[in-house]
Amino acid sequence: MDMNKDTTTATIAGEAGTAGEKKLRRTRDDRILAGVCSGAARFLGVDANIIRAGLAVFTVFGGAGIALYAIGWVLIPEEGAEKTIAEDMIKKASDSPAVQDAVKKTRDAFNKPRTHA
Repeated sequence: MDMNKDTTTATIAGEAGTAGEKKLRRTRDDRILAGVCSGAARFLGVDANIIRAGLAVFTVFGGAGIALYAIGWVLIPEEGAEKTIAEDMIKKASDSPAVQDAVKKTRDAFNKPRTHA
């Protein structure tokens, strides 16, 4: 038994890693809608149809499959992309003057001294 075996570790998207580490990414090939299932299957080392069947079961029994897929679509970056859709949306919103104004008004409202009647 070789105790010095080089094992590959798995990281979730967004973590810095070295070459040889698997990262969770939405794939561009073998995709049906956004590549969430095929990316998860590649990350886990299983067939994409198993992931799709699991999501279908979750969708039929409670509707959680649709929510899980949507969350994956927003939070898992696509192959070749550095940021997720959520990170891009947050960056664009933080650069918006309207959002900056709303944040300032909210901070001012919370920091306003309160009078007790």
